[in-house]
Amino acid sequence: MRAIATNKRGKVLVLGIFALLLGGVGTAGAAITTVPAWRAAQGAGVTGTFTLTDPRPCDRWDPPRQRCGWVGDFVSDDGTVVRQDKGLSGGLPPGAKVGDRLPARDTGSPTVIYPLAGAQSWKDDAMTLAISVAAFVLGLVLTRPWSWWRGLRQLKARGQAPI
Repeated sequence: MRAIATNKRGKVLVLGIFALLLGGVGTAGAAITTVPAWRAAQGAGVTGTFTLTDPRPCDRWDPPRQRCGWVGDFVSDDGTVVRQDKGLSGGLPPGAKVGDRLPARDTGSPTVIYPLAGAQSWKDDAMTLAISVAAFVLGLVLTRPWSWWRGLRQLKARGQAPI
């Protein structure tokens, strides 16, 4: 019976460690994308022009859900901020072609420039962030790291702490 309980605890521990790793990496990645997207939705950042330079393939969905990407260059209105080869958030503008210029906003995202109108990608990013945090918390509950520390303190108090 003891072997079965130990085996179950081992599986729970492995699942917990997996959830911690997945949740931690997901939280970091989602935070990096959510903050600039939220700033764009709030009207923060530098305004300028995004020039379409390179269309990217569309995803697997049929219109109207289909998203096609664009890469281009952003130049702020005052010319002080220039960012090249960045993606345009929100998919393909209707009828867009290489060389088209769109009003846009740079909020510091490492990969994306946001259109001035309709920057709502923060909602998807926030959902990913929430799911990642939930996975991390689940990992904490399953691994219970506080119980390890308590056990080590008890061993140390008895003079049996591992070296």
